[in-house]
Amino acid sequence: MSHHAPALIVIALVSACSEYNLSEDKGAEPDAADTGTRPGTPDLVADPAAVSQAGLCGDATVPVTLTNRGDAPLTLTSASISGAWTISGFTPPVTLEPGLETQLTITGQGEGSLEIGSDDPDEPTLVLPLLTAGDEPPALALIEPGNGDILDPGDRTVEAAVNDMEDALEDIALTWTSDVDGVIADGFADAAGAMSATWPAGRTEGDHVVTVTATDTCGNTASVDIGVCQQAGYTVDELDISSWNFEGSAAWDASNRWLRLTDVALDQVGTAFATSSTVRADSVQISFAFFIGNGTGADGISLTALDTARMTTFMGGTGCGIGYGGDAACTQGPALPGWSIEVDTHYNDGQDPTAADHLMFTFDGDVDDPAVWAELPEMEDTGWHQMVVDVSAPRVSVSIDGTVYIDQDVSGGAFAFDAYVGFTAGTGGLTNEHLIDSLEVTEYVCSED
Repeated sequence: MSHHAPALIVIALVSACSEYNLSEDKGAEPDAADTGTRPGTPDLVADPAAVSQAGLCGDATVPVTLTNRGDAPLTLTSASISGAWTISGFTPPVTLEPGLETQLTITGQGEGSLEIGSDDPDEPTLVLPLLTAGDEPPALALIEPGNGDILDPGDRTVEAAVNDMEDALEDIALTWTSDVDGVIADGFADAAGAMSATWPAGRTEGDHVVTVTATDTCGNTASVDIGVCQQAGYTVDELDISSWNFEGSAAWDASNRWLRLTDVALDQVGTAFATSSTVRADSVQISFAFFIGNGTGADGISLTALDTARMTTFMGGTGCGIGYGGDAACTQGPALPGWSIEVDTHYNDGQDPTAADHLMFTFDGDVDDPAVWAELPEMEDTGWHQMVVDVSAPRVSVSIDGTVYIDQDVSGGAFAFDAYVGFTAGTGGLTNEHLIDSLEVTEYVCSED
């Protein structure tokens, strides 16, 4: 990191005799004809003749040289200073022979003047104007996030930009803090004055005041505060997968970093639930990717919000129960309490509402009594599909690959419970691989108003 560059001292040399030739050697014998100085008189010159300095971190300290440029002895009779300034290293009276000099030091800041009294007949009082300005704090703008933003779970970028008239921009330090979670990030701006950083996932839910502070090399600061709200929830990448509950054929595929609910094998049932965190089942958005295929055609998956107060198991029925359902001739159960949304890819004659692949929303695993259903295009062996479920009870919205298939108020069961979010899948006499990836769960704790 470079150091604060000393500010420029603007110096003006003023002679008591305006016609004095500044190109002459300082120690040369003055020539009365050239300078206009009367023969046999002293001539006081100060260097510098004025002090003008900006961008100071504190007081200015300036040496001032007083020289007798005349051809007779000069007596310095007094020295005084005004403003927030002091003089050191000088006690009058002081006599200077022609060509000789003395030095004093002035220290201070702001506006003032130094006055030197002498027996110079042309300028008995020599006045040096003094003016300094302190370092200004940086100019700061917070770019991301914006004031009032509602933050979803997962990593979030924070970004700011600074400008400073006195410092190199890469010397400006930036710090982001949350009044809830403490320091978010810190570092230095780049040469263009920009800095971005990652606010990691796992933030405390609810309201935050985010402050970004810029500090220059003088220690002057500028700050900007904004308010944001953090939704509750999590992404699968930030969870300790060891805290998930796996039943049956379900497992975490560490090499691919996805949930494997079933392999391509007969008569399998697998369930996986995130048990380290609960969400309110009546106010939640759940998005994920799923894959069903590579087999002979059965059975499907469910997304299930499992009621933690009523549950007795993580494993529901086989067959048409797809690992969550019961209370039907085609499955022994048990049914999992809560609500479930299945993607069914196998037609159970006499049980399913359609022979096509379909969505079905049920309460408490009651596969005999769906609350709502909708046909789907082919879901097997057509690659990964992105599914988004939004529950703001009693409204339920479900989309797959950007197409909304369900968007309506749903009745017939309870939404208001704490839930473990999880997935179930099954195979029977036919097979498929059932995979889940890119899970993100957002519990709505922030008002959109």
